[in-house]
Amino acid sequence: MTQDPFPKERLGATMRRLPAYLQLAWRLLREPLLSRAGKVAVGGAAAYLVSPVDLVPGIIPVLGQLDDLAVALAALRFALASLDPRKRREHLDAVGLTDQDLNEDLRTLGVTTAWIARAAARTGAKAAKTGGRLAWAGAKAAGRASARVATAAAGATARAARSAADATRTAADNARAAQAERAERGAERAAEKAERAAARTAEQAAQRAAEAAAKVKEQAPEGHEPKPRLRVPDLHVPRPSLRAPRRHPADELLPVEPDEAP
Repeated sequence: MTQDPFPKERLGATMRRLPAYLQLAWRLLREPLLSRAGKVAVGGAAAYLVSPVDLVPGIIPVLGQLDDLAVALAALRFALASLDPRKRREHLDAVGLTDQDLNEDLRTLGVTTAWIARAAARTGAKAAKTGGRLAWAGAKAAGRASARVATAAAGATARAARSAADATRTAADNARAAQAERAERGAERAAEKAERAAARTAEQAAQRAAEAAAKVKEQAPEGHEPKPRLRVPDLHVPRPSLRAPRRHPADELLPVEPDEAP
């Protein structure tokens, strides 16, 4: 036992940081930039902590609580990994934690779980030597519980990775759709601008034409009227007749006597 001491100091430091981890979980749940997979992981870890169904029953001293903490810290680390470095440091600094603290506490939980498993194994071996079958069964149960914790953690990590991949694909599809919509709106705005520019050009041309007509009218002399064109009337000159003039009937009734000689 002296060569394999219980990691009391390390576990105590982890327990003292639990309030900070609770604050960090609350901040991550309200972070709008956190991916959907990250929020699902943090929310699932919170539900696991309050759920009466655990991988390792809570009635097992220490080990029953360590699996809850391991799941919660793993979920927090997964959620932080989905943020950019600046945002991750912002949340960690706000609660007084660092990435090193989170990694160290996860290792502490692993070391403590391994120590408990070894202690259970040693207790089981001693109990087997003295004929205590009950203690041996407890040691085997502890070993199976440790395996289930590891398997569940691996499964949760794989599911979270798949959820993150699905979220990434959905975000890419939404980005492409938004880009197409922006391009369509840009084409509509360009068409409207071209139509307004054509209308303004036509209006300016009409205004310039009206101004030019008014200017010509102002420059013309007052009372100036276009001179009427002189038209020469056609003169009809009757042609002389070559026929002998007609004699009046009275000329035939009055005889003409010859002049008498003087």
